[in-house]
Amino acid sequence: MNSLARLVLGCTLLATAPLQAAGPQVQANAPILNFSLPSFNEQGFRTMLVRGREAIVASKTEARLRDMTLTVFSGDADARVETVFVSPAATVRLDERVVFGEESVRVVNDTFELIGTDWRYEHDAKRILIRAGARVVFQTEIRNLLR
Repeated sequence: MNSLARLVLGCTLLATAPLQAAGPQVQANAPILNFSLPSFNEQGFRTMLVRGREAIVASKTEARLRDMTLTVFSGDADARVETVFVSPAATVRLDERVVFGEESVRVVNDTFELIGTDWRYEHDAKRILIRAGARVVFQTEIRNLLR
């Protein structure tokens, strides 16, 4: 090996030594464009798809999204879309299977449309929490509501 090759190899080893010592951790220094993260149940059917125009990875379990769309599926062979969430900004916590944000959200399904701010969706509990400015329009008949 000539001296130039040894110099290049030595510089390469020195430059990568801190990465090797720290383990296989990757940190993005730029947004991920056209982010897409599907979620599947134990039977292999899709239950959720989170998308964003861009994402910043904050940790192994958290990402911050711009122009977020969350689609919740039936989780069976029909792969029916049950609910769609749209927000200009949201945070996804993978370990908790939770999506939330302080900015506006619009939630649409066959029975209602919900708009509000300061929101949280808990996928396993199938729960939507809106803390401010909530407005609901029901697309179905509500019988005996004021009884």
